[in-house]
Amino acid sequence: MNRILAGIIFFLFISTGYISFLVHERQQELQKLTHYTDSWSAAQLVSQYYRFESLLGLYTIDDTMNLDDVRMRLDIMLSQSDLIKEGDLGRYIESNIAHRELAVTLENTLSYLDDNLEKMNRPALQAYLKKMHTLDAQLGRLSSGALNKDVNSINNANQKIQTLYYIYSTTSVLLIILSAILGVLIFYQNRNILRAHLQVKSLAEELQKSKEKLQIQNAKLEYDVYHDSLTEMNNRQLFWSDLNKTIEMAEKNNDAVTVMLFDLDRFKEVNDTYGHDAGDMLLRQISDRLISTSLTSDTLYRLGGDEFAFLSSGLTESRAVSRAQKICEFISQPYTIYNTIINITTCVGIVISENERRSDYLYKFADLALYEAKNEGSGKIKVFRQRMLEKLQESRTLEHDMALAIVNKEFVVYYQPIVDSFSQKIYSYEALIRWVHPLKGLLSPDSFIPVAEKTGMINEMGKAVLEIACREAAGWAVPAKISVNVSPVQLSSKAFAGIVLTILKETGLPPDRLELEVTESSLFTESATPINTLNKLRTLGVKISIDDFGTGYSSLSRLSRLAFDKIKIDKSFVHSISTQEDALTIIKLITGMAKSLNMKAVAEGVETQEQLTRLQALGCDFAQGYLFGKPQPCIDEEIRNG
Repeated sequence: MNRILAGIIFFLFISTGYISFLVHERQQELQKLTHYTDSWSAAQLVSQYYRFESLLGLYTIDDTMNLDDVRMRLDIMLSQSDLIKEGDLGRYIESNIAHRELAVTLENTLSYLDDNLEKMNRPALQAYLKKMHTLDAQLGRLSSGALNKDVNSINNANQKIQTLYYIYSTTSVLLIILSAILGVLIFYQNRNILRAHLQVKSLAEELQKSKEKLQIQNAKLEYDVYHDSLTEMNNRQLFWSDLNKTIEMAEKNNDAVTVMLFDLDRFKEVNDTYGHDAGDMLLRQISDRLISTSLTSDTLYRLGGDEFAFLSSGLTESRAVSRAQKICEFISQPYTIYNTIINITTCVGIVISENERRSDYLYKFADLALYEAKNEGSGKIKVFRQRMLEKLQESRTLEHDMALAIVNKEFVVYYQPIVDSFSQKIYSYEALIRWVHPLKGLLSPDSFIPVAEKTGMINEMGKAVLEIACREAAGWAVPAKISVNVSPVQLSSKAFAGIVLTILKETGLPPDRLELEVTESSLFTESATPINTLNKLRTLGVKISIDDFGTGYSSLSRLSRLAFDKIKIDKSFVHSISTQEDALTIIKLITGMAKSLNMKAVAEGVETQEQLTRLQALGCDFAQGYLFGKPQPCIDEEIRNG
């Protein structure tokens, strides 16, 4: 009997040690679920590389930018590149030939820049930038591959945890059974064996408590890995995992995959106005509404910030749009936060694909649709179309071509006369930019100015046009004035006034011969910089005209704040002056207002003698249009030579 007891006790000690080992192993596997060093490091490396490319690209086209900023960003990039030589990311790269080659190429590229950055001029840097662009796609694949590896690691860890759980449970049950057997045997033994029985029983209870505690910790860790800490919604990690699962199921069932991205409108204003605590409360209330809808909560995700997502399969386009509208209606209901009513809307980007099965591409397409929706305004819903991708590619091509055009001086200036309405003598010329594209030929500003304003290249472009126009006008025998259009982006810069004065000084053009034309929208802003800049230039003698008057947001108060020299009547009114009485009345009001404010009125788009006659009758001072001449690369010989 004693041998049996000794054997049982020995087995219990062995089992206890084994369970401790299992507990340790399980904790190790759980810790793996909270680490994503490969994907995080790769994402950081790729993000820093793209930022460095962007900054380097901006430096090549912006003469005002300091090389020290580029050097600082390069040093940051060099420090980030050390990640590919060490740690989990380093081991991951070493496991793949293509990744090792990419790492060597990246290191050589950055090392070359580190050694030669101060020696290279902007054209050389721009040429080298093309070589750097070739690494974008490879780095994107490296980041995506690291993410997939981490997801696979998590899945493997989950499987190991499940196996450990079964072993642990079996061992615990076996311990309980052995404890019961031991209890029967101890009943026939002396007090010492009874004491041992009690100790073993206590040990079994402690193990059971440890098991329950470990189960709770395991459940919490698994929950935290896949759920957002603020809203308790499914998070970005679970979104990507579920997206891949949805794609697999859709392939088996031959269904379409639907991805929706939601982005709250003006959420930043809520944070700025009411504070970040109110913003967090708003996000929690929104998530509560989404979870409480009739939709399955497993299909909704918070990706971060004010961006949410929805996954499904087998939806038609009409059903997907209807589902998005329903979610938007839930979100747009008023919220009460700190006794304040807050209204907010959301834009939605949707992609429904039966053929595309790459998760990153589906997300990219939904993001493009969301971008289109945000551009159209609040509360818009857009479904991805192929033209959106083509538009993005065209826009990037256009940006690249424009950057080269600035370097290659492909932008030229055309001149269109502005005449006295009554004598029809040339009063001034308006300088109009044109792009002599090497493949597309002569391009009008409508095709590239919006992109130039978005990218900031309008500053360099506008400066070049202003300098060309002033230098041209300074050489005329007849001192006619020269008009130059100014972008709202240029006016928003506090350095613009200094640029204008420097160009006037370098070209020798008197300030009173320069007229700057600004649009109404450039003044309709909370910033005082545009008004202050124009007032400063006008004080120094530069003339200011408000362009396309009547189509924007001008008011008498704004006109009085900046006493404009001229008001240019938009051509849409001039074209209708012969056929619509309203247009005639509007022009009459504008000319009358101009005279009351001691300003001159200029009519744009005059193409017929009848239009000119009516404008003369209304007292319009100046006229511009095809009736007097189209934009040309040269000016009238009498103006040039006298």
